[in-house]
Amino acid sequence: MWSKEELKTAVQLAPAVLAGLFGVVVAILSWMLGGRRERSKFRQDLLLQNYNSMEDFYVSLLEMLHEGIRYTESRLNYDEHYRAMSPLLSRAMLKAPEEVLEHLQLACDALSAWSSEYRQGLPAKIGDTGYAMVSTQDFPHQEKARELRPLLNDEMHKLNAVMKKDLDIRRKQLRT
Repeated sequence: MWSKEELKTAVQLAPAVLAGLFGVVVAILSWMLGGRRERSKFRQDLLLQNYNSMEDFYVSLLEMLHEGIRYTESRLNYDEHYRAMSPLLSRAMLKAPEEVLEHLQLACDALSAWSSEYRQGLPAKIGDTGYAMVSTQDFPHQEKARELRPLLNDEMHKLNAVMKKDLDIRRKQLRT
């Protein structure tokens, strides 16, 4: 059994031991909760970075389509446009969801069909004189281009809607 002196010492040490154990428990809980908060913050930052990256990427894809229209209407050479398109389309194949890829393909096909008819319907340039000659062979292509332009616009609107839907899903993930 314990003597009076040992019991007196034990009673005096008990609060110190309990305070020490409490301190260790508090330190462990703080460490665990802090780590959890850091992991949550890291995940949130990663989702935000992914969202911003996809938003910028979708803007680039839409700009690419609008540039294609501008190049066609301005009779510009497509070489520069194709060089800019290639990396964007490659990134789309890697990053974009399947639904976006499907609508992007439809929009690109519509742009190709419209631009081909539009260019064929333009009056033929006469050398470097600045003059052009209108031919009756141009009229069917002009008419076809006028028919295809609303279809191109429709496909671009559908693509835009699918991109917005994807971004909305990603935005909702940011809140969780």
